[in-house]
Amino acid sequence: MIYRNWLNLNLHLLWCHNRRVSEGTRETGEVLRFTEFTNSAAWLVREGWARVEHDGQCHTALPGQWLIVKPGPRVQTFSRDARLLSIAFEARWPDGSPLYQDGLSLVIDAAGAPALEQKVRPILNAVMRIAPGTWDLRDHKADLKSFLSLQQLLCRWLAALAGVLDEHGIRQSGHFGIDERVRLAVDRLQARDLAEPLALENLAAGVHVSPNHLIRLFRRDLRSTPNQFWDRLRIEHAMSRLRQPDIRIKEVAIDLGFKHLSHFSKWFKRHAGKPPQSARGFTDR
Repeated sequence: MIYRNWLNLNLHLLWCHNRRVSEGTRETGEVLRFTEFTNSAAWLVREGWARVEHDGQCHTALPGQWLIVKPGPRVQTFSRDARLLSIAFEARWPDGSPLYQDGLSLVIDAAGAPALEQKVRPILNAVMRIAPGTWDLRDHKADLKSFLSLQQLLCRWLAALAGVLDEHGIRQSGHFGIDERVRLAVDRLQARDLAEPLALENLAAGVHVSPNHLIRLFRRDLRSTPNQFWDRLRIEHAMSRLRQPDIRIKEVAIDLGFKHLSHFSKWFKRHAGKPPQSARGFTDR
């Protein structure tokens, strides 16, 4: 793959924690169960156990083991006493496909991959300095230096992860190459205020194509239309905000430009398949 294709990779840290899963959740019982998370993640189990289920498979990690989680729909369960060193991130191509998917999830002994813990420690320390106690980095203030530092640390950790996955025969996947005009349009969409409606004519003019041709390019390269891509960005923002403690549904609706909570609820259910109340969660997974 050529260098230009790597420029399409959307890579960022979501959170990094070292704490008990039971902190910050209202889940009760001996087993904690979650179904709302789809991001890429890796957990080093310190105490208890962690399990992920997807595609008819079940992967369980015990103390001293890493569980490298397959991104996408899944069921996550933990013992009540589970304590994890947890890193969550996004590494996706513009069409939403993840950098790593095929061959995951994977359980490995931490002793056999010491670089994973060595490289995640600086990330944890940096997160604790920037936003101590946070459950999600994305809505916390950070200056350019802090952002670049975290990106650098994340890249170093991902390089270590890539080496481990390569040893297990797991290679990068996803849809790498897209038209330059689509890439530029995606950049413009990702930089827009999510509360603004999408003006397809302006977006197409900005990349020097007609609206119909831009739709064709999006369908070919991203398997969606510009409007569908815009709605995906908005629903992902809503989902991430709803998972955070002390965030009211009305606040999320305002973020996305909805004047009436009922309109937001109908839009959310249409795109997420469930009402916003069911997306509430508290993140250390």
